Amino acid sequence: MKFILQLYFFFFCIVGWAQHSDDQPLLKNLQNCKTEKCRIKQSFLLAEYFLETDDIESSQRWLEKTKDLVSPKVIDSTAVFIQSLQSELFYYMGLYQFGTNEAEKAIEKARQIKDSLLIADAYFFLGINQLEINELEKAQQSLWKSRNYFPNKTDRKHIRSLIQKEHIYNNIAQSKFKLKEMDSAVWYNAKAYTFAKKNNSKRGIPNIEQTFGQIYLSKNQKDSALFYFQKSIHSAIKSNYYDIVLLNFSYLMESQSDDQVLVNQWFEKGMGLMDQKIINITFQRYFYVTALAVFKKRNQTDKVAFVQEKIIAIDDETQLKGNFYIQNITEQYAKNENKLLTLQVEELTKQRKYAFLQLIAAGLSLIILSLVIVIIRRKNKIQQTLLNQKSEISKDLHDDIGSGLSSILIHADLLLRSGETSDKQKVLATKINQTGKEISQRLNTFIWSLNTEHNTLQHFSEYVKFYGTTLFEETPIAFSFTTNIQDIESVKMNGQLRKHLFYVIKEVFNNALKHAEATKTELKMQLLSPKLLQITIVDNGTGIIKENDYGNGIKNIQNRIELLGGTFVMQTKNGLQTILTIRL
Repeated sequence: MKFILQLYFFFFCIVGWAQHSDDQPLLKNLQNCKTEKCRIKQSFLLAEYFLETDDIESSQRWLEKTKDLVSPKVIDSTAVFIQSLQSELFYYMGLYQFGTNEAEKAIEKARQIKDSLLIADAYFFLGINQLEINELEKAQQSLWKSRNYFPNKTDRKHIRSLIQKEHIYNNIAQSKFKLKEMDSAVWYNAKAYTFAKKNNSKRGIPNIEQTFGQIYLSKNQKDSALFYFQKSIHSAIKSNYYDIVLLNFSYLMESQSDDQVLVNQWFEKGMGLMDQKIINITFQRYFYVTALAVFKKRNQTDKVAFVQEKIIAIDDETQLKGNFYIQNITEQYAKNENKLLTLQVEELTKQRKYAFLQLIAAGLSLIILSLVIVIIRRKNKIQQTLLNQKSEISKDLHDDIGSGLSSILIHADLLLRSGETSDKQKVLATKINQTGKEISQRLNTFIWSLNTEHNTLQHFSEYVKFYGTTLFEETPIAFSFTTNIQDIESVKMNGQLRKHLFYVIKEVFNNALKHAEATKTELKMQLLSPKLLQITIVDNGTGIIKENDYGNGIKNIQNRIELLGGTFVMQTKNGLQTILTIRL
């Protein structure tokens, strides 16, 4: 039981208001809260306040109010703090198994939010509860994990004060002390002392000094033990920690049990201290238990009877409170289980509503999909009809009008070769021949643009190359065609695009043939990207000297390129250079 008292308040210190201020400001802050978050914080701080003032019952009641404000499904730092404070309260109630369970819950939640400091804090509470139920090996493992998870920097502020390194090392020393590993206990307690002095731990320093006294007393090194107990009393009085002072009085009685005067002196000092100061009832009980052992050893029967009466009164009060605490805990657990059950029912209701909405959405999606399929099929049917009509038109143009034009060209050619044809008739025949060829070429282009089998860049490339080679054949102009296009079969070009782009190229070719006085024309076709085509046409002619040299040709080119959503550049540079850029 003495280790309960050694640890009390040691690992939790709120500087300032916690031990000396009234609870009225905290209650006022709670009343002024406008948000749920504020109410949670203030009710939690009230639970902490009453813990610091040894009012365990009020602390538990305010913690339960805090739990009522927080959903069990929420996992954040506040949820971890609630579990750790509950573990601490169970520790001071002597309900160590309950404290262990709460600490394990805190560890699980701290792991989920990946906060190493909170994990270390939760393992610490697990360890000190395990110490009190004598699970020493498990306690050491938990305290070691607390030490390992403790971060190098702890600059963040939290809703409640958390453990420090001196707390962890002191409790490791306590576990070593229980295991009778005294050298290790001294080493770990010395480490705790170093941290406590560095942090100016007002509670930690006298507590660690007291632990040194216990260790040396168990080793029968009474001079060292007396030195540290006296030193602990001095440090505790300086920081107003009178519970530690009372424990030191009991240890001094034990250390100097062979001297009746000193024993009675320390006993009277302890009695006087309990009359003057508010000290936790558990600390009072340990003082009386130690005194009883000393008085029995000295056969001071009058003192023995007095102390036994005190212990019985404390035990009766403790049992009454213990039953009350257990009843409250049971009610709280039942309330939490009901809350969780309610949340689960609400979640199932939401899932049912969500499933119903999903079913409706699936039905609507099926209807929409069916409509889309019907529309697509109808659209495809219309497109197929249009394609068939285009094919019919293309066939009719080729068979009827094409054959008629061919007949006109043949007769015009016969007329030109006839010896009986006059010069005037030959001029007319020549014009008929030229016009017929032009119309025939236009008709071929139109039929070619209607044919969907030619809707690829490859067919377009071949058509342009064939047209250029045929056009410049038997002329002074040498024509060349180059391309660096790879896998052009996969690139599609619709009829409108092919037709307009071809007429632009044709316009440029005709200019080179009729006006440029060129001797060389080159066309280069390349894909700049899978969807971007560039055509460059260069001749070595005179270029554009005046704006009207090209007639309406430039305007026609511009209109067609804009219609296709492309760009073109035409500039005189050792001839005429035309660059067409089209997005496919």
